[in-house]
Amino acid sequence: RARLERDGVDAPAVWARIERLVLKTLFSVQDVIPANPNSFELLGFDVLIDSDLRPWLIEVNASPSLARENDLDYKVKDALVADTLRLVDPPAFDREQLAALLQSKMGERSRSRWHVDKQLPAQIHRVLLGKAPRQYGEPPARPGLYKRIAPSSDYDDICRLLPR
Repeated sequence: RARLERDGVDAPAVWARIERLVLKTLFSVQDVIPANPNSFELLGFDVLIDSDLRPWLIEVNASPSLARENDLDYKVKDALVADTLRLVDPPAFDREQLAALLQSKMGERSRSRWHVDKQLPAQIHRVLLGKAPRQYGEPPARPGLYKRIAPSSDYDDICRLLPR
């Protein structure tokens, strides 16, 4: 981004075109990406910017390599991993209490498929050291350099223009 701005390029405009390219790509494959609200997938978009500052999608990598082979890799990928961990914000938990809870639950006989264990929420609360995980749909407290691009007005435009 700094290099583009140094060269007099409107970097935010180029970035907006890249975001739109990403949205169009994800829109085109949304039916084959499983919806797993308790997980995430890191995708690597390889984009070429031509002399007219138009982005072109080269490929999308599912689970791209985070190997670090040079100074730029260290700078980019270390920041990516740190931001990803801040974004996901996994709760701290007591491993010993979790192991004990799982061991006790594995040893219990199933009473019926409709049985509700009224003690389980309190037990999980203790395992998680009193901190509840972020709820589905709740925005992350520390997104780092991640930016939410959907839902957005650009995504709504793509949905209107491109039939499913």
